[in-house]
Amino acid sequence: MIASERARYILNRLREKEVVTLKETAEELGVSIATVRRDFEKLDEKGLAVKVRSGATRLPLSNASVAAPMITSEKSKEHIEAKIAIARRAASLVRDGDCIFLDGGTTIAPMIDFIQDKKIRIVTHNLLIPQRVQNMDVDIFLIGGHYSHFHASTVGVFAEKMVSQFHFDHAFFGCSGIELVHQMAYNDDIDTIPIKEVAMKYATHNYLLADASKLGVTSYCRFKSLPAFDLVISNRSEAAPEGLPSNFVFADDAIDE
Repeated sequence: MIASERARYILNRLREKEVVTLKETAEELGVSIATVRRDFEKLDEKGLAVKVRSGATRLPLSNASVAAPMITSEKSKEHIEAKIAIARRAASLVRDGDCIFLDGGTTIAPMIDFIQDKKIRIVTHNLLIPQRVQNMDVDIFLIGGHYSHFHASTVGVFAEKMVSQFHFDHAFFGCSGIELVHQMAYNDDIDTIPIKEVAMKYATHNYLLADASKLGVTSYCRFKSLPAFDLVISNRSEAAPEGLPSNFVFADDAIDE
């Protein structure tokens, strides 16, 4: 298990219990206590956990605005209606003949429900996509690479190289949080960012999909500034702040094409 996956495991354990110890974490992960100690120290440095003598504790509630990474199986159960509405609106941008990139994540995966009958080519490293396919004639190019269990996707240099061989009419991306003051999208895993950046480079149009719960939330990895996207598609919420950037649209709004 690589360092980023160990970090996600530790943070998810801290969501379940207030304190995790060096010994028990090392046994659960099958690594040395020294390795876990370094993991705890890095999480503490990034402000994601508090290192103590025998282990680590969860952050105090005052830091709740920092997104704690969740595994994909947990994310798929959250904000389902909003994600479906966002996916439907994003899918309306896709036309027959397009080649599109679908990023990893549970906000992107529902798009397949609305585009699989279109005459398009879909390129993705999101392993949730083929699980949802019902039309066996859909044209999907599944990117290979290093398998990330926590994100149900592939990452790494092989995945990045494969993505770089395509040109996309549209590319759709997820994120784990959006900080509005500096207009920055965040991600909870640094290993997934390079493949996002490659896909953006070779796309004519780029879109960020994020439900309203992600507004005002940060994580420890900066992904991309919001102006880099043609549109940021979200859902309406009473908690949504005023003065959103001009490229924000809501799932129930008409999108000028």
